[in-house]
Amino acid sequence: MSAIVTRESLQAMIDNNHGNTAKLATIIGRALLVIFNNQTAGEKSANQTNVDNGIGFTGADSHSGCITAKYFLKHGTLLDWQIDRWIKPNVKGVARIVKYHSQLNAAAEARRTV
Repeated sequence: MSAIVTRESLQAMIDNNHGNTAKLATIIGRALLVIFNNQTAGEKSANQTNVDNGIGFTGADSHSGCITAKYFLKHGTLLDWQIDRWIKPNVKGVARIVKYHSQLNAAAEARRTV
């Protein structure tokens, strides 16, 4: 069975919707919710990463990731600066959100088998 979400497919989704703020807000917001739901309850409430378990946000992204996911939950959209933070290319030239592709793929695989 091949992966549903790969680095390349996620980056392509972002690139193909560049300029469509509403679509990017949905893509990024839904992805952040998947990652946020992988955080422990304590991490969610404190907006930080305490457990190095390989899932959820990295320490560098935990505060902004939790805050942005909570914003998306409440408002159903994201502000431009929130979108920009997650689609800004890193040193490898890919969007920040792309590093979470394997967690997103695992969630997609789980949904496919339901």
